Amino acid sequence: MNFSKKSKKIGSKRQRLFFVVFCMLVVINPLPLGSNRTWAWSFEAMIASSLLILMVICSLFSTECISWHRLKKMRTELSLIGAWFVINLLYLIPLPLGLLGFLSPTVASAYEAANQSFGYLSLDVYATYQILMLGLYYFTLFILGVILINSRKRIKVVLALFLALGVFEAVYGMYLVSIGQTGTLVQINSVDIGHASGTFINKNHLVAFLSMCLIMGIALRMILTRNYPDMSHLDFKIRLVRFIGQPIRLLDFSLFLLLAGIWSTHSRAGLASMTLTLVFLFLFVLFSKKMNVSESIKLISYKKILVGFAFVIILLIAVADDVNYFMDSLGQNTENSADHVMQSAQGRLLAVEQAIEHFPKYWFSGVGPGAYQVFFVNHRSVEQLYYFDHAHNDYVEFIVEYGLFSLLLLSMLLVFLYRIFVFIFKTKSRFYNSLGICVISCMIYMLLHGNMDFNARIPANVVTIIVVISMIYGRIVMSGVNNTKKFGR
Repeated sequence: MNFSKKSKKIGSKRQRLFFVVFCMLVVINPLPLGSNRTWAWSFEAMIASSLLILMVICSLFSTECISWHRLKKMRTELSLIGAWFVINLLYLIPLPLGLLGFLSPTVASAYEAANQSFGYLSLDVYATYQILMLGLYYFTLFILGVILINSRKRIKVVLALFLALGVFEAVYGMYLVSIGQTGTLVQINSVDIGHASGTFINKNHLVAFLSMCLIMGIALRMILTRNYPDMSHLDFKIRLVRFIGQPIRLLDFSLFLLLAGIWSTHSRAGLASMTLTLVFLFLFVLFSKKMNVSESIKLISYKKILVGFAFVIILLIAVADDVNYFMDSLGQNTENSADHVMQSAQGRLLAVEQAIEHFPKYWFSGVGPGAYQVFFVNHRSVEQLYYFDHAHNDYVEFIVEYGLFSLLLLSMLLVFLYRIFVFIFKTKSRFYNSLGICVISCMIYMLLHGNMDFNARIPANVVTIIVVISMIYGRIVMSGVNNTKKFGR
């Protein structure tokens, strides 16, 4: 009996150590250029892979250390992910030009023009190999998250980490703008000085990270909210002091800093996506099937509405100097605002037109993962003055690169969305209901912003959404949702 208790204690300590290393990965993830360099994400991938190997070895010697039972409930998801890796491997297999010409005539002609006796389904086999390795890193993190984030306490820790990282990125980005600089912890330069970029390369990538951090902060705020005692009988000054003195105000101030950081990016696509996502989040909470009419009325009580307006007013005052700049960026102070906006989006629209025009040549297998820039150069038109290594539209880029195989990626996305939606509507736990709504909101943000940018190609943002999903997914696959206690684990 004593041996059993000792074994459990040792196993618990090891698992806590594994969780700490996992949290370290979450912390360093956005810092080196948003991990948007091979040297950055490959270093993180080595740590993640080593951690997973250690966990497997540990579980071989002790059943108390790591439990893999959650993975057994993910057969559909793991099957789809496995099929996805098989497809990516197909692009790395050298094929005779005859067979390649049958599968993808246009790609085969490119290798034939280079006097090659064989070729690949991909126009850039090295970029495809890199995408495969990056995918393995994402998969490893997802497995680590599902296994290690296995309690409410750990969920709160991860939420707090994202909140802290978001505040750091927001403050650092605003600081660089205030001194007329923008850049990263690795390099600081004076490019695009009017837009906060934090440690990311581009404002559109920072705004996506900040937006997801804001949503995770809202999740933490919803989880930590408690029914405070009625203070209406107290003097106004006493109520004000008590209100300000509550620990939850620190979290509220952090959310305010995140909002200010999001605004300072001046990303039109990011701000629009964030606004729509917040509307969705509010409506989802308001009309959730687990809420009755009286609860809905409480949610929109006049006190909360007044507090919300107060924060908005403070935000507008804090960034008053930016309002005119932002309106200029939208073209409101120009003679023809529509032309201004269209000109700024012209390159992206041309990229979409290019994909529509030439996709029939690659409809079956695409041009290969990571090979969009080769496609762009090969079919670049005279009107396309700017060079694109990404389509500035995640959907266009995935379709161009994977062709018909992109339907498998859509299937994976739908499976994850469906299971999370079902869990939200069935769970009786306010904790997991709030968390699930915010996880779905993060996914919706990425889907919305993906229409105008390529955050699905930014490792830091992809890692963030993967960790966010893994926070709740282990609970989803293991829970008998009809038997979930209201405030139980």
